[in-house]
Amino acid sequence: MYRMKQKHTPNPARQLPPADGRRLVAEQSLGRGTLGTFAVALLLCWVWGLFAMTTASVYPWFTIPMGALIGIAMQRFGRGLSWHYPVVAAVIAGVAAYAGNLLIGVFETGRYIEATPVEVLRGLSSDTLRNFFRNTVNPVDHIYAFSGCGVAAFFANRRLKRHEVLGLRNLERENR
Repeated sequence: MYRMKQKHTPNPARQLPPADGRRLVAEQSLGRGTLGTFAVALLLCWVWGLFAMTTASVYPWFTIPMGALIGIAMQRFGRGLSWHYPVVAAVIAGVAAYAGNLLIGVFETGRYIEATPVEVLRGLSSDTLRNFFRNTVNPVDHIYAFSGCGVAAFFANRRLKRHEVLGLRNLERENR
């Protein structure tokens, strides 16, 4: 009743023709998406570790915004349309969640024994990693890591506009 007609009625002059479906498919790159997402994950793990050291407490919920940023990175770098992109983003987000916890442990251990993080990383063995994950990572960390994976998968696929969806549908019709 109180709607403004100009904002809510379609404007035929603004409707775009269907996009080129072949171009949309050609823009996908799983390799570029994986590399960009991996770089963003490393940066976010480093930021999480530094934030935990400056505040002197670990916030496991940080893996959820981390997963969102990893998913957005996959969306931007990979420009993917298939199911491969959310799967790769979820795996990278899961690995980043546990790698962030490990990095916080490395920073904390380095502070405790007065060593650099590189020296602590050089001293890691499979036994110390197993003990770290057995004694430090708790069910809450698993819940947040799983949630971060879901958020990353949600944001990983490319968001299409209406004319791009129509272009992909036309491409599918041609290929039948």
